[in-house]
Amino acid sequence: MRTEADERLLAAATRYGTLTLRQAATAFWNGREETARARVRLMTEAGLLSRSAEVRWAGTVVWTTERGARVAGVGLGAPHPPGERLLHRLALADVGLRQEARGHIVLTEREVRTAEAAPGRAAELLADHGVPHVPIGARSGPLLAVPAGTRAVHWPDLVVVLPGDGIGAIEVELTAKTPSALRRILRAYGQARRRVVYLGTDPVVRQLQGRPGPDGRWVDGVGQDVGLLPPGGPDPGNGLLRVRPFAAGDPAVDRQAARHAQRR
Repeated sequence: MRTEADERLLAAATRYGTLTLRQAATAFWNGREETARARVRLMTEAGLLSRSAEVRWAGTVVWTTERGARVAGVGLGAPHPPGERLLHRLALADVGLRQEARGHIVLTEREVRTAEAAPGRAAELLADHGVPHVPIGARSGPLLAVPAGTRAVHWPDLVVVLPGDGIGAIEVELTAKTPSALRRILRAYGQARRRVVYLGTDPVVRQLQGRPGPDGRWVDGVGQDVGLLPPGGPDPGNGLLRVRPFAAGDPAVDRQAARHAQRR
C-alpha cells in the first residue's frame, strides 16, 4: 500500500525529473535514508520508479516511469533519464524542494511548458494559486514564461507563485553563459518586470555582479550592464534581480556543483 510520503515522492520525481535518495529522504521521510531506500525499492519493484547508482558522486537517483507518472497525477508524462543534465536537475530539485518546505508554491519548467502549451491553462493555474489580475480567457502571450523578443520566450528554471503579489522566477546557473546570452535573458526579465533570483556558482556570481579589476577598481558585471544592479560594487540586488551563491542541501550535489564550476 502506498503511503502519503510515497505519493509525494512520485509527484516530485515527475515534476523535477530526478531526485537523489538523500533529497527524497529529507523531503518526505524526515531525513531517514533507510526508510527512503526501502520505499524506493518497493516502488521500483512495483514499476513506479526507475533508479540508478551509476554516477558515483550522486549515489542513488530516482525518476518516475510512465506508470509512476500516471499514478502521480500531476498532468505530466514520465521524464527522460537524466543523462548529462543530471547535476542541473538535482540542483533544481534541491532548490525547489527547499522552497516548498518553506511553504512556497513552486512550478517547475516541465509544469510551465505544459501549462503554456494549453490555451488558458497558465491563467487558470495562476488564478487557482491566488495571483491577482490574471487575464482569464484570451491568450495574449506567455504568462509563466518570459517573452524574449518578438517571437522567442525564455523558460525559467523555477517559477515561484506569490499569492496576492504575482510571480517570480529562480534561475540556477552552475556554468557561466556567454555574456550576450545572459544579457538577453536579463533584459527579458527587466522588460517583463519579473523578479528573478539567480543562484550561481562563483564564476556565475562574478559574471552577474562584477569583480575587482587588476587596479582594484570594480569591473561591473552583466547585471549592471542591463541596469538591474547598481554600478560600482558587488551589490547582490534587492529589486528585480537578486544574485545569491548557489548552495545545495544535499552535500553531494553541493560538492559536485563546486567541482563543475572549477573545471570551466
